[in-house]
Amino acid sequence: MNTSPRVLLWNYTYEEMLTLDGFFQAVGAPEVQVIEPDQGNLPVHEILFTDKKSDQAYACDEKIMLFYQVEAPVIHRVMREAKDWSLPQPIYAVVTKQSMEWTFSDLAGHLIKERDFFRKKKAGQKQKKNSCPHSDH
Repeated sequence: MNTSPRVLLWNYTYEEMLTLDGFFQAVGAPEVQVIEPDQGNLPVHEILFTDKKSDQAYACDEKIMLFYQVEAPVIHRVMREAKDWSLPQPIYAVVTKQSMEWTFSDLAGHLIKERDFFRKKKAGQKQKKNSCPHSDH
């Protein structure tokens, strides 16, 4: 069983993968593992440790980057420097003991809901800052 650090990628094009390859080499990120559509309904641990495929393909337009056993400084560097390389901004997440048991499709759904919640909250805070605190508008 391969427990070495990896970055799991979902929904990247071939061209984006070529750019990511150079980027990951430059920042010292570990090896990449692509999650294929026929793996999307499998538990994350099966994607990491087996060659299993699902009968049903999973479809999701979001780009997702999962870090498995990757050290925090490397994760932070990837997240910080990806903007400088003009890479698509994915949903970033770390594989945890809990999320390892979830299917990738359930994890992706959870990550999307979480991201949308925080975007909405942030937008609400910006709107509050721009309004007059002593009026009803």
